[in-house]
Amino acid sequence: MKRFLKYISALCVCAFLLGTAAVFASAASVKYTAGSVSGSQGSTVTVNVTLSGGVELWGSSVSLSYNSSELQYVSSSRGALVSTGSLNHSGSKVSFAGSLNTASAKKGGTVFSVKFKILKSSGSSTLTVTPGTGKDNCDYDGNAVSATGVSGKVTVTVPVTGITLNKSSATLKKGGTVQLSATVSPSNATNKSVTYSTSNSKVATVNSSGLVTAKGGGTATITAKSGSKTATFKVTVTVAQTGLAASSSTSQIIELGASKRLYVSKVPSDATDSHTVSWTSADTSVATVSSNGTVTGKALGQTTVTAKANNWMVTFKITVAEDVPESSTGEETSAGETDPLESLTDDISSEFTEPSSQNGGMSVSGSETLPAQEGKSLFERVRQYINNIMNDESLKVSRFYCYGMMLAVFVITAAVCIPITAVITKSCCKKKKDEDISRN
Repeated sequence: MKRFLKYISALCVCAFLLGTAAVFASAASVKYTAGSVSGSQGSTVTVNVTLSGGVELWGSSVSLSYNSSELQYVSSSRGALVSTGSLNHSGSKVSFAGSLNTASAKKGGTVFSVKFKILKSSGSSTLTVTPGTGKDNCDYDGNAVSATGVSGKVTVTVPVTGITLNKSSATLKKGGTVQLSATVSPSNATNKSVTYSTSNSKVATVNSSGLVTAKGGGTATITAKSGSKTATFKVTVTVAQTGLAASSSTSQIIELGASKRLYVSKVPSDATDSHTVSWTSADTSVATVSSNGTVTGKALGQTTVTAKANNWMVTFKITVAEDVPESSTGEETSAGETDPLESLTDDISSEFTEPSSQNGGMSVSGSETLPAQEGKSLFERVRQYINNIMNDESLKVSRFYCYGMMLAVFVITAAVCIPITAVITKSCCKKKKDEDISRN
């Protein structure tokens, strides 16, 4: 009985060992895979045959078969895993036999690569991988390693050769729409998707399905693109003019003998209508107006100038005067814009005023005086005097020159006063210190 039990125990141990060996043996397997690529007829593609499986494979044997009527062999090369070995091209098969770098093989990578030229015009071509048998694939100790192959394919892409649109141009009113339809050729192109874009979204927009919407007056180009091919559509958007508006103040003061140009604009601003604007003066003895809206003061007084287009009119009130405030002469400024010097002196004069003086005025260069006007501050009189100088053409003094002189005087005064103040302060402090020392 004891002998029988020993016999059974020995059988169990053998079965366990055989099972464990079978498990390890079945785990020692690798896989060769041919890559899948795509290209158009006549192009060259590269197919990689790669190894995976996590086994330190040393001996390697694998071949790649292809259809020679669909693919033309160009060249082949060994991959980074190969230590020694050769590639052989025969008929419609490329074969490799050799040894691999075992450490690299365990991580996986490329065994060899093959370049093909695509001969067929469409469809796909199958690439078949066939591993060697027996010990053709083995580890460093010569133990056979099971190997399987995974086929790949070359997909032939058909490029787009052209694209056309159902319309080449159209004229729309603001808010109108038009639907574009694109035709891609050839009909069996691999990727026939179409994208749309606009050259000016303020004039017209287009969505992904080709619907064009008019947004504002003008012209825009819609482009349809498929692959590398494009087609264009020109859209003109019209906007009806509904009125006329003044682009500057409708109340203008012009110096006698001077000229100023008036401007009007369309309503709405993007109107595409073309209407000629005519200009007329109610009293040409006071002011005249040219065909482009330039008004010239002829005599002191008031009149009106009218701009007319179609049935729309804009009337300007014109006052011709001898002395025109600075803000009403020269270059026009935006509504509400004031002269910087005037704003500055107004702020200062509101804070500081000079006591009234009986002095009759300050003489300058023996010809100009600064009058002592009752109730006016020194700053107001200085500002008035400077403005008189700048407005006197005989003096030929520019505003910027005057500003520059004022700034220079301020800088020089500061440069002189600050050092003197510092010296006096230092002297007083030293004297005070000496007195304190003498007391102690």
